[in-house]
Amino acid sequence: MDYLEVKERLEASKLELMNRMQDTHLLEDEKENIQKFIENYDYIIELTDMNHFERGKVVH
Repeated sequence: MDYLEVKERLEASKLELMNRMQDTHLLEDEKENIQKFIENYDYIIELTDMNHFERGKVVH
């Protein structure tokens, strides 16, 4: 799987969660959990970008 395909899948999953947040019937706990998942996707997307563009600290 190449970088663009991975990033598209991650962005699509994040968008799906963002759409679920619009549900007015969600409980507050459910909204908090979804928000945490969205934040996790943001972090994973950032790591994916860093890996692709070879940024970040290299640990030996």
